[in-house]
Amino acid sequence: MAGEGQALDCATSEAYASFDDWAYLWYQDTGKVCERFGNLDIAGWLYCFAPTKDGAVFLGALRLEQWQAFVDMVGKYDEWGAAEWKTMAPFMSEEQQLKWAELVFAETRKYTNDELVAMSVEYAKNGRLAPIAPVVAPVVDPMQTLKDVNWAERGLFTPIDDPVFGPIIVAQAQYKLTETPPRTKWVCRPVGYDNGFVYLKYLAYGPEKLKKLKKAGVI
Repeated sequence: MAGEGQALDCATSEAYASFDDWAYLWYQDTGKVCERFGNLDIAGWLYCFAPTKDGAVFLGALRLEQWQAFVDMVGKYDEWGAAEWKTMAPFMSEEQQLKWAELVFAETRKYTNDELVAMSVEYAKNGRLAPIAPVVAPVVDPMQTLKDVNWAERGLFTPIDDPVFGPIIVAQAQYKLTETPPRTKWVCRPVGYDNGFVYLKYLAYGPEKLKKLKKAGVI
C-alpha cells in the first residue's frame, strides 16, 4: 500500500446501510424488521422529529441520562418519575414509544425551534444533569441547509457536473474524514448505462452487433 488515496472504491449508497443504522442488528436480536412509524424510529428512543410552535425539531437522547435531561428540560422530571428510570428498555417497544411521543410532542409544541435549541444549550451548562443534555436541532428549509457553515466546511453538499444529469448538488456522507475526504465520481448510472461496455468486454460485441441484436429483439 502506498498510503495514498483510498483503498476501497464503492458508492456511498452501497456502504450507507452498513455504517448509518443498526437495522440489521435489531432484526438479529428481535426478529423484527426495523420499520419507521411516523416520526419515530423503533430502534432508538428518544430519537425523532417533534412538532414545535413554528415548525419542527429533531430530538436525540438515546442514553438514559439524555432522556432524563430532556424530561427535566421541559419541566416534567418529577411528574414523569424520571429519577426512577434505570434503563431505556421500557421505552423501546412500539406501544411505549407511541405513548411517550404524544407526551413529548405536547411539550415541544409549547416552544419555538429557537427556544428549544436555547433550552438545550442552557441545560448543558446549568441543568441538573449538566453537561449531559438532549440534542435539539431545528428542521430548516433546503437553502438554509445548503448555506449552513458546518455542512459547508465538511463539504457535505458538493456541486457535480454529471455526464448524464448535468450540474447538480449531491449530498455526501456526513462524517468528517481528514485523510479520506468524501468525493463523488458520478451520481448514479441509469439502468443499462454500462451495457455496451459489458457486452464488449465479456462477449466482444461491438456497437454494430448490439444494434442488430436490438433490432432483432434479442436484447
